[in-house]
Amino acid sequence: MGTSSPLVTDPAKRAARLVALSLLRDVVAARDRLDDPSDDKALHDFRVALRRLRSWIRAFRPVLCDTLRGKVVRRLKRLADATGASRDLEVRIEWIDRERRQLRVAERKGAAWLIKRLRREKLTCDAELRRVLDQDFDKTMHRVERAMLRYEARVEGEPSYEDVASEIVARHLAALSAAMADVSSVNDRAQAHAARIATKRLRYVLEIVAPSDSDQARAMVSLKELQDRLGEVHDAQTLGSQIASFVVELSAAKAERGKSRTKSVVARVDPVPGLRALLRRLRRHERESFRLMLPAWQATASGLHLEH
Repeated sequence: MGTSSPLVTDPAKRAARLVALSLLRDVVAARDRLDDPSDDKALHDFRVALRRLRSWIRAFRPVLCDTLRGKVVRRLKRLADATGASRDLEVRIEWIDRERRQLRVAERKGAAWLIKRLRREKLTCDAELRRVLDQDFDKTMHRVERAMLRYEARVEGEPSYEDVASEIVARHLAALSAAMADVSSVNDRAQAHAARIATKRLRYVLEIVAPSDSDQARAMVSLKELQDRLGEVHDAQTLGSQIASFVVELSAAKAERGKSRTKSVVARVDPVPGLRALLRRLRRHERESFRLMLPAWQATASGLHLEH
């Protein structure tokens, strides 16, 4: 990512806009890749580019709000939300496809059933994403760009980029520290999800504002590791909840068929054993990711001089 690097002495309003325009160009370039069906990284990269732009705008909103309207910010959120379901399903299908090779033959039928169902869901989500992109993307990018090309300046009293960035980083560091303090076990689902969001927001700001020779820049490796592990915990939990719901749904349908006097001539494939096997694997994956998250947090806290 070739993000512009403004001078620390630049007015914060100008510097924040220079970076935002660079991030905007990254989003547009990633959007173009979505039209290439052979680019299997396009959706991930587009979502990340959009997330970086939104994180930057959220962090520097106080110095952007004179030209950037709330309506435009909400349009950006709508675009980001539209990518979420498709990308989440993409990740889940990839994980199930890998794991089913380790299942018994009878259990693989459940994995195949689940992949088929999730692929149907993804087709619907992909169509909705395309609809939102066609309707909103160009218009939203134009409005963000127009807002970033100008600002209102005062003759005196304009805060510098260095001062504003330092305050933003301090606020994000405090938010991450507070969020991680609430995560004590793998059962703290909402708290771990909040910590994951705080980690992402801090990382996307530090990627740009942290000097290359600083402790903050050196801590980026462990910060990314922390984000990845928290993401794995969250993904395992959300997919696990979805599979558990399918198991309940299928078991109820099976019980109802058992009460019926008429029996189907065609033998039905029971996906429940395979789904239960996937659930067991997910729970192990969830616990292992949480275990690996703890040293990543310790390394991050130490590198960023946070309490842990």
